[in-house]
Amino acid sequence: MHRIIGALSATHRGGIYTGLDRYAGAKEDTYGIDMETNLFLDSIAKCRLVFLGEVHSVPQIVSFQGSVMEKMASLPGKLHVIFEHFSFEMQEILEEYQANHITFEEMITLYKKIGTEGHDLQPYKALMEQAKQRQSSIKLHAGFIPRTYAKQMVKESESEVLKSAAPWLRPNTTQLEGSDFHYNLFESMISGRNIHDGTPPKNQFQKIFKAQLLKEESMAHKISQLIHESEDENDKFLVIAGNGHLKHYQGVPERVFSEHPELINKSCLVTSHQWEGDFLDGSSPQNLLDDLEAGPPGANPADFLYVYVDDRDNMPLCQILGEEVKEETKEAYNRVGETAHLEGNMKRAKAIMTYLGYTEEEISVAGEDAYNYQGVGNPFRNAKIQAGERVLDVGSGLGIDSFIASHHTGSGGKVIGIDISKREVIHAQKRAHSRSLDIRFAEADMEEIPLPDSSIDVVISNGAFCLAPNKERAFAELYRVLKPGGRIAICTTTIRSERLDKGVSWPICMKMFEPKENLTPICQRVGFVDVAIDESDDKMTYELPEDCMELNPERFSVHVAGGKFEHLEDFDMDKLCARVCVTARKPS
Repeated sequence: MHRIIGALSATHRGGIYTGLDRYAGAKEDTYGIDMETNLFLDSIAKCRLVFLGEVHSVPQIVSFQGSVMEKMASLPGKLHVIFEHFSFEMQEILEEYQANHITFEEMITLYKKIGTEGHDLQPYKALMEQAKQRQSSIKLHAGFIPRTYAKQMVKESESEVLKSAAPWLRPNTTQLEGSDFHYNLFESMISGRNIHDGTPPKNQFQKIFKAQLLKEESMAHKISQLIHESEDENDKFLVIAGNGHLKHYQGVPERVFSEHPELINKSCLVTSHQWEGDFLDGSSPQNLLDDLEAGPPGANPADFLYVYVDDRDNMPLCQILGEEVKEETKEAYNRVGETAHLEGNMKRAKAIMTYLGYTEEEISVAGEDAYNYQGVGNPFRNAKIQAGERVLDVGSGLGIDSFIASHHTGSGGKVIGIDISKREVIHAQKRAHSRSLDIRFAEADMEEIPLPDSSIDVVISNGAFCLAPNKERAFAELYRVLKPGGRIAICTTTIRSERLDKGVSWPICMKMFEPKENLTPICQRVGFVDVAIDESDDKMTYELPEDCMELNPERFSVHVAGGKFEHLEDFDMDKLCARVCVTARKPS
């Protein structure tokens, strides 16, 4: 949960706030405005220079940053994203990563090897992958001087450090200067003192204040260089750094604006603040500003405050341990793929497919592969695949739905299947070759689909979205690869309530189920229209004939088993969960 609260005012207050009103420029006052997220994104995307202050590595903040980046990049011009998290000597690994020469994990290894910065980059993976996939419109930049120089500043003379750091600073920088208010703010972040209550700062942190100034001077110089080098007035600049380098327009912003005052009216500063009280949604904007010590009108801590509840303790495991969950899923389905060549119960498979609404023709197309069917529904009832269309099967598993999709598209169409399991991909590709089908299967993550923008007519999926850690990111990827007017039919399992009972031990797969009520807003946020949730066949349980019960014990099966989850037999799964099919369209 989050709120976006305006905090900017042209009010001239004097005292410690003298001069802060200049950062309001000719912009509209936002003080006390409770801004709806989509309206905020629409407004901020029009800015040429945006500063996003953060508490490092908080998933909610990073997700918000991703939304801002995506919106800004959707407009004409290049978006330059400058990160505090990378020091200047790391620019090469950023470029190698964005050029797709190295993976995110390989970049992390190199990042740690250089070792001058120590940020936890894992929460930024989705954001950075987003930038990689849009490298024609987004450029990533390292934004900080290596920390070794800041450490020198504490131990050595200022002149010696500035001499050695000269390549990263404005020409002829011989002294680092910060205002009294800037030091006041800096000291308050260390001591916890409220700068607005009149208590003066202590002077004991002046030495490390100089180290802070060195970092901010270098980042501001980098941003100014990029602005100077830009030849397109549509180019935009997004700065991601800790709140302490940006609040009240001190540090980095004030230095950039000293060289580019014309950008004040085309800028926006947002700082991030955790709400630790009760009822964030019930608090008035003024109460939030008071409790967060934003100061009176004219103090101008930012244009807007992004106020969030750090609910990681309440988040599903899938959102906290996304990569670990993916590895566990991959390992389990690789074992399925390794035994997929062994014969299964054909009667069982056909009975399940019939119950789910597959036609006799579609079951016939599945043929001898039908016993490898994996799914929670029937996407074809909603997908209405036409001859000649390009179809993407997300979470294609052992290939059954892809074979059926190929039958519907005919020889003039094309089917591509992606799955996180390498062994299942290998099996599906072998079976496609045996069937003489022109289907390409690839090992891939649905949150990072290796296809170009606007290249697919229809996306189907059957059960894979149950296991997607970041469902919004996955739906955003579907939106990206679809052609204008393209559509989706996503069969998935959901939970009917807001969240599972925390007092019950649930299998990891169920912890990853999305509340049904969240699906429509998620799809709408990424841009889909005509979103509908087909609940016409939502029951979780159904009776199978006696001769369909026997399983081949040599075939590996992913299912909840063992005494650990015997207690779940006491739950009515039809009341707890629901199978649905999500349909939506990308605007033409």
